[in-house]
Amino acid sequence: MRNDGLFLNALIIHYMSDEKDFSKIIQSEAYHHTKLFPKRDYVIVRGEGALLYDQNENSYIDCVAGHGVMNIGHSHPKYIEAIEEQLKKLVMVPPGYPVEERSKLLEKLAEITPKPLDQSFLSNSGTESVEAAIKLALVSGRNKKNPEIIAFKRDFHGRSLGALAATFNMRYRKPFMSWLSPHVKFASFGNIDSVKELINENTVAVLTELVQGEGGVYPSEKDYPKELRELCDEKNLLLIDDEVQTGFGRTGKMFAYEHYGIIPDIVCMAKGIAGGLPMGATISSEDLWNNFQVSEHNTTFGGNPLVCAAANATIEIMLEEHLVENSAKMGAMLINNFQEIAQDNDNIREVRGSGLMIGIEFKKPVKDRIQQAVDLGVLFLNAGMTVIRLLPPLIVNDDHVEKIISVMRKIAT
Repeated sequence: MRNDGLFLNALIIHYMSDEKDFSKIIQSEAYHHTKLFPKRDYVIVRGEGALLYDQNENSYIDCVAGHGVMNIGHSHPKYIEAIEEQLKKLVMVPPGYPVEERSKLLEKLAEITPKPLDQSFLSNSGTESVEAAIKLALVSGRNKKNPEIIAFKRDFHGRSLGALAATFNMRYRKPFMSWLSPHVKFASFGNIDSVKELINENTVAVLTELVQGEGGVYPSEKDYPKELRELCDEKNLLLIDDEVQTGFGRTGKMFAYEHYGIIPDIVCMAKGIAGGLPMGATISSEDLWNNFQVSEHNTTFGGNPLVCAAANATIEIMLEEHLVENSAKMGAMLINNFQEIAQDNDNIREVRGSGLMIGIEFKKPVKDRIQQAVDLGVLFLNAGMTVIRLLPPLIVNDDHVEKIISVMRKIAT
């Protein structure tokens, strides 16, 4: 016979054990996670569409989007279904074993990029995609005694030693200077003459962002990428385009190079490619990839079936729901309104951007303004000390945009 008192006590204990101690979660991360990540004082428990929710069910329009990763938003039903189905079948085999989802993805990448960009190396991050591109440029220039690459001031390409050598910010470079390659030279972004001055008999490639992201959201001027393309053709150099942040609709085109009417020799992709799961891709021509010898570059997890299934679903969602077009439309609405706010505001220096990659440069540090926005229900990102950066999901609608504008107007005063 059941003792109802004992049963009730057991239910209470079970209920209490199921309750999450969110303060403990925050403390645990602060203690056990490295101090490389400044921690917020709230816990994100779920995401839906363009919104994130904390432990108190406060909602936030997510203009961080995983640093520009969540282009299709959070918890898209088709995305979840694709991952669940793949989990039931196959999670992991090395790249040497052909699998259906990888085959589909490689074909999709070739379809959404122009000829001759038809072969991809799949990896796990943007930094890895840049590393592969750098190595591809170096093996393509084996005839050079000391092959060199030209990158740009304000560029950000990653934090591993190879990608870091092409990243300009001394804040990231200084502790590792003795390990960084001296064969990367830095030109001034947008200044074709500064590129010409650095070219010599050892130069093999030019590595650039067409819209600098981490450096403060600086889009290229209209004719500059064409000048860069023509110069590379003239000097027989490879043009490497880092589309890690700008790719997959972020700037209002599938890729930023489409705004400028050029075709790079190598394109680096990541962030938005797989809807939140880790993936990078380096795409180039068969002729260039043939410069690698077997085993000169490889990966364990890159292109695994699970992440390929996620990437296939992500690209399909973007095309079916016209998210690239929505990025252009919503981005233009935000930029136009931010420029109107800036006209009557002495605190704002400049508004820059393309599509849903937007930077508002203030005259003073923006840390407190970003915290004000949190209290008003919008999550913003910084780009340096004085720039508020917006990288929202490409699914944002008129209501989201109106609230973002309203919050920006309040925190800009």
